[in-house]
Amino acid sequence: MRVLSCVTQDHVVWLVVLAAAMCLAGACVASRLFHRCVTAPRATRLYWCLLAALTAGAATWATHFVAMLGHRANVPVTFDGPLTIFSALIAVAGIGAGLLLATSRRPAVAVVGGGSIIGLAIAAMHYVGMFAYRVEGVVTWLPGHVAASIILCVALCVAALGRLTGGRGATRQAALLLAAAILVLHFTGMAAFTVQPIPGVSALVDRDAFAAMAAAIALVALLIVGVGLSTYVVERKAVSHSQARLHHIAMHDELTAVANRRAFTEALEQECRRMRAFARPFALLLIDLDRFKAVNDTLGHPVGDKVLRRVAQRLRKAIRDGDLIARLGGDEFAVIAPNVADAAAARALADRIVEIMARPFLVDGHIADIGASVGVCLAPLHGSDPSALVQKADVALYTAKSEGKGRFCVFEPAMSEALNRRRMIEADLRRACMREEFDVVYQPITDTRTGSVTGAEALLRWTCAQRGEVSPAEFIPIAEDLGLVTRIGAGVLKQACRDAAGWPSHVNLSVNISPVQLFDPRLPSLVTQALEEAGLAPSRLELEITETALLEDDDVVMATLTRLRELGVRISLDDFGTGYSSLSYLHRYPISRIKIDRSFVRRLPDDASSASIVRAIVQLGVTLDLKITAEGIETDEQLAFMAGQGCHNSQGFLISRPVSSSALAAMARQAVGAAA
Repeated sequence: MRVLSCVTQDHVVWLVVLAAAMCLAGACVASRLFHRCVTAPRATRLYWCLLAALTAGAATWATHFVAMLGHRANVPVTFDGPLTIFSALIAVAGIGAGLLLATSRRPAVAVVGGGSIIGLAIAAMHYVGMFAYRVEGVVTWLPGHVAASIILCVALCVAALGRLTGGRGATRQAALLLAAAILVLHFTGMAAFTVQPIPGVSALVDRDAFAAMAAAIALVALLIVGVGLSTYVVERKAVSHSQARLHHIAMHDELTAVANRRAFTEALEQECRRMRAFARPFALLLIDLDRFKAVNDTLGHPVGDKVLRRVAQRLRKAIRDGDLIARLGGDEFAVIAPNVADAAAARALADRIVEIMARPFLVDGHIADIGASVGVCLAPLHGSDPSALVQKADVALYTAKSEGKGRFCVFEPAMSEALNRRRMIEADLRRACMREEFDVVYQPITDTRTGSVTGAEALLRWTCAQRGEVSPAEFIPIAEDLGLVTRIGAGVLKQACRDAAGWPSHVNLSVNISPVQLFDPRLPSLVTQALEEAGLAPSRLELEITETALLEDDDVVMATLTRLRELGVRISLDDFGTGYSSLSYLHRYPISRIKIDRSFVRRLPDDASSASIVRAIVQLGVTLDLKITAEGIETDEQLAFMAGQGCHNSQGFLISRPVSSSALAAMARQAVGAAA
């Protein structure tokens, strides 16, 4: 009751309200600065402690001083200037020391120790300030109220620091506790202070001067608090901006500015949660650029980066509002399309992406024709788990690429079976390569006019222990993808040369060379080694290359083929007529034979168009002094037609299926014996 009557009867009410308002404002700012001080990194902690101490000390001292000016002592009052200033310094220094201790890693020391020092500093400031409050009267103190004020102040400060380690709303609670500590200390301390006037001494007090002084002090204190608040706000805005920027960097691809893999993963998980909660379907599209590697290799990575930026721009135009684009890495992109309920809508989106990606890119004067393949899966039709959906979209993407690229595929269960088979073949193929489990068979090549065996083409065969015989059309592309084709090709070349060394000397050997081998600078050395180890004359070896292999790098191919011709090895162009710029190849490269592709021979002799093409090829070969071999001869009519056109050699099932080396040698000797 004494404290309440002290507030209401012994003070000027509007100055009490001013002091309380200033105290609450200061406490709100100080609590936020306290929290920043406690959580700040070591490098900036001292700065925040200093700012928090100055702000809290100024607010506390101003609260005390304004409330003191509002006290009705009924006796003459003066202030001791130096002691008043010293009381302000005590508040700032003491609160700063408490805050430094509050940064301790020991919770008990930080909260209890730091809070106690802050509470004692506020109490010391108050009572030193009271000693600076000089009254012309007899002063009496009530020890119980003095002790209660100090204990309550310390307890409330400890509670305030303890709340700063709490969760949401902790700083507001800490501000209320800190304001309560200051006000409870002051008014409980003032209730302990009584003054008895001295008879004969005037009680006149200049209240107007005190009011003006109180307003000035409050203004200055609020300015100090405002500086602290503005510093905090500016720092928080800078931190928020930096955090937003870091979040953007963490969630976006730097090159294309679309979402990155992390953002894609989070978005896909969120979309799956929404689908399960609200039955909202969506489509997932995985996009792979088909010929982007060639852009990097031929035009350079700077141009490749610009192409990727253009790809992202085109994808933005192709998708709908609300769809998410992400770059998963390299030349792989993804699209999450919410509210796609059926395959038709997903196909329309995928088709739009394929179509817009098929258009050439013009970058720095270069034309980049890349195209894209797209794999599509639907949720919940194909699953509701993010990893399962990505896997199925990837299976559909693999199917699209294996079917010729530049297209899209929607996932079907059968695709998983094909992919599983491929993965098993990959594992078996690696083992077969290590154990050299491949076989080489030979398809005879005959003189079209006489029918005598003049050569044989080496063909690779693989009989898997688990799956039996695997078609070369299936496992050779896989070997190329795995990077095994060079090793396998070297083994075929060496084995074929050893076998051919045991054939009659007029029987030549043809070996297919893949584009990968052709770009290997070690190929001429490998051929030389194989010939020398087998004792086979270079003139009996013919290496078959495809027109596709000549599309890449003219200089590298030309250098390799020239070195092979210098060894005495002949070069033939396989599958002639199915590629591009065939005539320019014949003029540019050291080719001695062309092999007419079976697609033209198959329709002979009834198809007039095929017959005209074959006549033109044969005539071209005669003009350029090249040998001509017809592949895929399966009927007597086809053989007769080719013989009538002047084709030099024939090859196909009509003549013989692929046979072993010993069987081929026997066929060649038998033909020689029959001719004799």
